[in-house]
Amino acid sequence: MAENSPEFQEYRRTVTLLDDEFMSIVFDNNIPCVEEMLKIILKRDDLIVKSARTQRDFQGFERSVTLDVFAVDSAKTNYNIEFQNTNEGADFRRARFHGGMIDVHSLKPGQPFKDLPECYVIFITQHDVIGYGKMIYTMHRYIDGDLQPFYDGSHIIYVNASAKDDGSQLWKLIHDLQCPDPDKMFLPRLRARVSFLKGQEEGDREMSSYIKDLLNKEKENVRGQERECIALDLIKFGKMNFDEIAQVAHLTLDRIEQLAASVKAPGD
Repeated sequence: MAENSPEFQEYRRTVTLLDDEFMSIVFDNNIPCVEEMLKIILKRDDLIVKSARTQRDFQGFERSVTLDVFAVDSAKTNYNIEFQNTNEGADFRRARFHGGMIDVHSLKPGQPFKDLPECYVIFITQHDVIGYGKMIYTMHRYIDGDLQPFYDGSHIIYVNASAKDDGSQLWKLIHDLQCPDPDKMFLPRLRARVSFLKGQEEGDREMSSYIKDLLNKEKENVRGQERECIALDLIKFGKMNFDEIAQVAHLTLDRIEQLAASVKAPGD
């Protein structure tokens, strides 16, 4: 999408942070903006973000996942922030799956389970998917009968972007996430980043380049899924060894072994 095209100019004028592509451009490697957002959601002034990436891929045996924002703080706590325009994309079991996928990739072989870092999965939804009219929902686990907390280091939070203005910092955040005009945004770091992308020539070039890269990545992901389907068929056929399958499907031997492990043996 060329930055001087009418389509790009209209996109730039109307797009908000609830759009996947623009969200990725704003938050990728942008520690200050991610930190500003997490501090407000978690009500923590002491939080220090050390890394922040968007569209982070985590590979599973049969299904992989791409996280909107994946961040790690100074205490090595993991954070996944998802932006959802539809109720279907914010299914409760999806939050569970995201947390599980992050956990799977957080320990090395033989590392004790007590080393598993804390994990926050945060869904920011355009609609109130929980349905109780709250601005934020924090899920807890309790021991049955006495409501004593059961602490395993996992956290799920839903932020309702349709909530009414109560003057809080959280409301200012959800306002800014849906505001196309940086001059009307409240939070200084988000406002500065969006203003740069929407108001300067260098920002136009960065946005246009990023969109092209995302489109190329999507095409590559599709090709990768097609190669994995071919590999699975060859594994099930059982006439080729793993090295041969890796060469035919253009995948690594490690990935072929992972796919093979996901295929149930006859009689299972």
